[in-house]
Amino acid sequence: MIDLTETQRVKDAVEAAPEKFAEIIETSPLGICVTDENGLYVGMNQNYLKITGYAREEMLGKSFLMVVPEPNQDDLKEMHDQFIEIQIEIFEKFEILGKSGNRIRIDVDAGFSDKINDKAHKLTFIKAIL
Repeated sequence: MIDLTETQRVKDAVEAAPEKFAEIIETSPLGICVTDENGLYVGMNQNYLKITGYAREEMLGKSFLMVVPEPNQDDLKEMHDQFIEIQIEIFEKFEILGKSGNRIRIDVDAGFSDKINDKAHKLTFIKAIL
């Protein structure tokens, strides 16, 4: 199960110092990615990269759908868009795809920030279920 105390700590820290979001998310034991209002990656921490198997350069500027299995892409894109619009927090279990195509079951939580570059962003927290 994902540590909701940790997700809240990171959300609060990012809200307090949005210009340091990249440094803040790196301090968490959770995998964290940050996507913009279009669902494009603008940042992620080393733990997120470790879980997915990608390098940072392979993800930055690309759609988060790159880790979502094809049958679920429309639903998750809609969920992302709704989250950006109404900021309803989620806590779910999902399956994503690693770089090698391996399926990874994860616990997920999310947070919203409109302070990073003064635009809407989604912070997604993941923990692999072993």
